[in-house]
Amino acid sequence: MSDDDAMNNDDVDDIFDQAPDAPVDESPKTPPKQNDSGDRIVPAVHGVGLEVSAILGTAQMPVSQLLKMGRGAVVELDKYIGDTIDISINDQMIARGEVMIKEDRLCVEIIEMIKRTGD
Repeated sequence: MSDDDAMNNDDVDDIFDQAPDAPVDESPKTPPKQNDSGDRIVPAVHGVGLEVSAILGTAQMPVSQLLKMGRGAVVELDKYIGDTIDISINDQMIARGEVMIKEDRLCVEIIEMIKRTGD
């Protein structure tokens, strides 16, 4: 968690200094934070889990070949290291990325964010 996301000690002290029955001042002390593109950051949703998918490639083969496969079989995909792939959250494409290897791990570097247009 970055320092920007965490509550500072003064905020915590303010919460505990209030009497239990005292009205709570819910007005923000600072304007809402914004990211580089000017979108408002909403901390309340930071803990929500989402399903992220990056399709590394596809392959076509007859069912007969698929049925003959066993443990250790290798399926060659149509993508290579350095190729661009789509990245989705909950089946909605949100970015494009580049397939790469970093310290023996397969990774995807985000190279372009996709802006959603009206539904």
